[in-house]
Amino acid sequence: MGVYGQRYAMFISFDAVAVSGITVEALKISQSLKQKGIKSYLDLGYDIKVDKGNFNKPYDHEHEIYHDVFTLTRINDITSVPHYSPEFIDKIHAVLIGEKLAVSPEEKSNIITAAGESSRALAERIVLQWEQLQICIVIVENGTLPENIIYTRALYLAIEQYGRRHQLKNFVIWRDHDLMWNSEKNIMKYGLPPYDHAIKPVKSPFISYVTLNNDLKEKLEEWCKREVNIHVVKNTYSFTPQQSLKNIRASLDIPAQDIVIARTTRIIPQKRLDRDVVLIQRLNHLFREHNIDKTVWLLIAGDTHEHPRHTADLEQLTHKLDVGACVKFLGPLHHNFMPMSQGKITIEDLYHSCDVVSFLTSWDYDSYGNPIGEAISSHRCYISTHYEYYTEVYGQHGFEAPVMRISDGEDGLPDEDFINEVFLLLTNKPEMDRIAAKNFAIGKRILSNNVMDILNITAPGVNMRDNTFVSVVLPVYNESDRIYEVLASLFNQQTHGRLITHDSYEIIIVDNNSCDDSVEKINQFKEKYPAMDVHIIQEKIQGVSSARKCGMDYASLRSRARDARLGKSNKHYIVSADADCTVDPYWLHALIEKMIADDGDLGTCNYYYNRDVFLERPNLFREIQKTLSCRDVSFSLFGGFPDGKGFAVERGLYEKIGGIEIFYQLEKGRFVEHLSDDWDFGIKVIAFGGKPVYAKESFVEINSRRVDTIIDDVINGVAYGSDGIIIMKDVRPDVSMQKKALVDLNEEQARQGWEYSIKDYIPKNIILPVLLNPHILLENECVRDFFSPSVADRLYQRIHAIKREMSIIDFKPIHSYKTPAYRLYFEFRHEIFAALRNAVGEDIGFAPPLPACFEDVAEKDFERFVWYFCEDRESGEAHNYFANGGVF
Repeated sequence: MGVYGQRYAMFISFDAVAVSGITVEALKISQSLKQKGIKSYLDLGYDIKVDKGNFNKPYDHEHEIYHDVFTLTRINDITSVPHYSPEFIDKIHAVLIGEKLAVSPEEKSNIITAAGESSRALAERIVLQWEQLQICIVIVENGTLPENIIYTRALYLAIEQYGRRHQLKNFVIWRDHDLMWNSEKNIMKYGLPPYDHAIKPVKSPFISYVTLNNDLKEKLEEWCKREVNIHVVKNTYSFTPQQSLKNIRASLDIPAQDIVIARTTRIIPQKRLDRDVVLIQRLNHLFREHNIDKTVWLLIAGDTHEHPRHTADLEQLTHKLDVGACVKFLGPLHHNFMPMSQGKITIEDLYHSCDVVSFLTSWDYDSYGNPIGEAISSHRCYISTHYEYYTEVYGQHGFEAPVMRISDGEDGLPDEDFINEVFLLLTNKPEMDRIAAKNFAIGKRILSNNVMDILNITAPGVNMRDNTFVSVVLPVYNESDRIYEVLASLFNQQTHGRLITHDSYEIIIVDNNSCDDSVEKINQFKEKYPAMDVHIIQEKIQGVSSARKCGMDYASLRSRARDARLGKSNKHYIVSADADCTVDPYWLHALIEKMIADDGDLGTCNYYYNRDVFLERPNLFREIQKTLSCRDVSFSLFGGFPDGKGFAVERGLYEKIGGIEIFYQLEKGRFVEHLSDDWDFGIKVIAFGGKPVYAKESFVEINSRRVDTIIDDVINGVAYGSDGIIIMKDVRPDVSMQKKALVDLNEEQARQGWEYSIKDYIPKNIILPVLLNPHILLENECVRDFFSPSVADRLYQRIHAIKREMSIIDFKPIHSYKTPAYRLYFEFRHEIFAALRNAVGEDIGFAPPLPACFEDVAEKDFERFVWYFCEDRESGEAHNYFANGGVF
């Protein structure tokens, strides 16, 4: 269950509320994970933190909140864990943490023993849950805060057991937003230092610890006696322009020319909303005093029911200061990326509609200040207090804003200097625009973290080298006999102009459950040649498609994290190779040079077989060469489609289209991976506008075993299945079959092999490119010359006619191109073969005979009956006629 073969992530919140800043952060991260095909689970922590009154409360409306983002989960029947109850958790906290309940030494010892027993039993439940859900990433939010030391200790035990069982590297992000020394310290909720019974972070190969600022990092590391390293990673903000935001002023009867100050907050005393009310009163007074016909409004987004008495106090204050009419409580708003926000006013709508965002919080309550970051990323000015961590998080980076001076000892109402500064800002629109633009530019550089940065912390091995811009992905399954030779060919890459050096490319090995000594040999090679940067990861889902996706996703994550670390965003190329095929010395140089020179998004290689291996099989080698010659012509024209043996994709487009997609099909009553992930990936790239290029001088030597072991199936047109079903086959030679496999083809076998190969080849490599982009038939002179202008014009018209007939608008879904491609083959077969004879040579010959069923079809009915034949899903005749995958 390699960390980068992951499909499922588990978020665990110690907050125990349906929606909080912590869960919003988790939502943002889960969105990035979702783009990578990773599903996210969320435990809201109802059964962890007991003081929120949600212990053992069933999930209800919470499912609606996180619909299509998280699958909510929790430990089933948790109260059956020994001693695990709200009463016992409260007692532990009162005795060991808050130290507000005195007990005898004997009773204290019994409590500690019982807590340990409970943690061990709970850890077993957690591991079982992760096993069932196939969890590969765990993100713990605020776990060090000693709300429930049973659960915290259980998590550490579970992480250790699970990590060792699955031989994982770092797979856990343990992120603390608050800690004992800065959270609700006025009421001494967590007692006094050194917090003897709180569970300290443990040094672990499986965990990366993250906090939000350097002060917390220093205190946490000091508390742990410097035994763990804490990473500072800021919260997540999007600096991508958002579409379809609503201006909510009209719905609130606020004139367009008036000033709106927005506050998104919990409505509790520590947030100091009284400051905003006083500020609004004073600003409106100044506007009237200066004869400015505008009203300043305060829009508050927050739950008025969380602290009803405080809400009542605020409402009373608005009436006392005579600003009740221009202060509006909007209730709790959600972010627009949350499912339950659809059709409702969102936080983003509020920021879009306001002039300024306020964050006049108390000195010690907030350690970060998310509304400031959200204001900056929304192109809005902000006002803030100089709370405890303001300088570190925002002030030191050069952000501009009116900042109210407060301290631990002086944490009162806004003074006249601050009020006047805000007034001057609100009455100078050009200055507001300048500040918002400046803050946005700084924020994009400082605050635009994403999950890639966070996941890089948990990446196996070291950081990606600074100069690396190519990642070669090599799926491996039981390749002991060949792996050393393959690695040597990758190590011995040569270059011109130092384009490809050992510092500029890395090798990512994806072990797909090898049960031989492949991995041991890879490690030996890695030790012998440390100049080449080699990383070994695992993918437990069996199949080359999942293995290739695992490695390419990992390469994408690593490279983006490296760019974030270096503060740059250069192109990065992800290359697929095969563990049974060797590459030529200039393979990588020629491939990457071509992609750079032609600004290509998808690069394909040239292939060849070693002629010496076929010296006793000239007939077979002749047919192979004919197919490869046709491939060279079509790839030179159209750029070609990728083959796992060797292709490259630029990271930006790889991520844009969601990476490799895994499809499934039925085989003998069970779902198995579809074989053509590389092919279908190429269709997506080209259909999404990606530019394919063909690196003719980039050569891969194909292992002859691909032909040797299934030559009979090639001849009979069932190389990878029949009736439209593509079957995965192990092409490694069986010793008992080797002698037979090395016998040459007779003339009849050679003819059959060629016909099936060319019938498989033409729809995929000549017709499909023009189906995806018909305009090249009119605009690309080389394509027009290949077909001839008259044929190109007819083919263009016929493609659009078939699209209309079949109501096809998109060829990206898996193999939706087949029927129209088959139809065009039949209708244009003579013209296409004439073009191939002209481009490749007369030995290409003529189109194979039509299926016998067409003997009785009149010429006027030919196109109609071709459609029937190609659409016949019941018999599978069309698939069998064209075969499934020519392996030449």
